[in-house]
Amino acid sequence: MNHRTVPSLLLASLLALTACSAPTHDGKAAGPRPLSSEEADRMALARFTTYRRGTGEVTATVPSHGSTITLTGRIDWRGHHGYAELRDDATPPTRELVQWSARGVANHPRWTGGLPDRPPASGWGFHPLQPHSTALDSLLLLLLHLGSDRPDNAQLLARSDARWLRDDRIDDIPVIVTAGPGSPSAPAGSGRLGNTRYWIDADGRLLRFQARLGGEVQWATAELHPTHPAKPLPALPGQLTQPAGSR
Repeated sequence: MNHRTVPSLLLASLLALTACSAPTHDGKAAGPRPLSSEEADRMALARFTTYRRGTGEVTATVPSHGSTITLTGRIDWRGHHGYAELRDDATPPTRELVQWSARGVANHPRWTGGLPDRPPASGWGFHPLQPHSTALDSLLLLLLHLGSDRPDNAQLLARSDARWLRDDRIDDIPVIVTAGPGSPSAPAGSGRLGNTRYWIDADGRLLRFQARLGGEVQWATAELHPTHPAKPLPALPGQLTQPAGSR
């Protein structure tokens, strides 16, 4: 991965998948506005601090075809894979287990409860990850890319169309809220904000991430829990580790 350009810095390869501001009272101009150097430094650290955690707990919601899917699970940002339970908002909810990597998704349908430390040995289906086709697959791939093995380039971020939106708090932790760079396909000077949002604390930790996916009006939201210790993930099924075309 090339970490010297803004598109690679903040997942521009996925921005095509993503189809607010507030006044402040601390002397700062109301957003959105360009990032200050300190804000660009924080944003540049966000994916690196996530990667350094290794494994973390994540809770996410994603709108999909008029309903909401909730994901509760864990992600290994160094190993680039995840393990979670999904449930929809039907009554009663439909549940399934998923394991995923950039190669694809293994799903265990009609699950009845909780995220087991050891996933079932059988009953899994597999499909390639299709981020351009479904909002859920878009989110799964984005979640894997919230970790990077080096900081992004703060100077390039400061010169990009990434924007500070406002100051906020999450569980009494002060954070800045920033918008990621807009899609490279957007007309120059269009002023359109990117379809990603980052809640970042003073240490550069990413606490919340939002994206507007697949033309959905509502935002998909992921809550990262950096203070929660996370168990290691189970090993991936072979279908998710084999080179493409070998199955």
